[in-house]
Amino acid sequence: MGNLLNKESSHRSHELKAIGWNTEEITRYEELWEYSQRWGLINLEREDRQFLRKAEKLIPKLQPKKTSNKKSIEEKSYYLWLNFYLNKLKTFSNLHVPKEMFSVWEIMIKEELNLLKKYNPVMGLPDSIKAKELYKVREILIQNSFNNYEARNCDTFFDFDIEKISSEGEVIGKSWKSLVESDSSQKDKFPLLNQKNSEEFKIETLKILEEFMISNYPSLKDNL
Repeated sequence: MGNLLNKESSHRSHELKAIGWNTEEITRYEELWEYSQRWGLINLEREDRQFLRKAEKLIPKLQPKKTSNKKSIEEKSYYLWLNFYLNKLKTFSNLHVPKEMFSVWEIMIKEELNLLKKYNPVMGLPDSIKAKELYKVREILIQNSFNNYEARNCDTFFDFDIEKISSEGEVIGKSWKSLVESDSSQKDKFPLLNQKNSEEFKIETLKILEEFMISNYPSLKDNL
């Protein structure tokens, strides 16, 4: 038989005093506790072991410190999905986008990821449902890049199809869908901007995405 008492850094006789134990009982408990910690409960007389067990039952068990299992925004499925696409966009740009040009898609996704880290929304179901509507906002931004920022279309089109992209052996979320949802009209648009226009477009993108998040994500409405 091993030591049945919980291993603790010090005895808790003050708690026995609080529930009415007298000085003699508390002194006996302290002496027996010290002995059991040093030599083991099995080396005590049966009567003494029973006394210590009685004391232990009267002392509330120490509760383990709770550790937070809350996921960071970088661990949330929505963030991982966006970041997955951003990595694919970067790979595509390295291969097909001229060095002096900047991808509108990369700008939009980067700014959204930065805003997620800034505002840290919960991104549970309520937020995620609203986030699905962002494909419409991106569609407007794409068109704005052509209309207002002199964007030109890339000679090669990016493959937005999640199934085809996932064939490279990376871990893919079961619920992840295409970045453009079912809007086929966006699949043949991959606008590129020069540096000056890309900086101005980034400012507009940040403003529009920020307003959308704050106005639509329930977890941000509650906190802001």
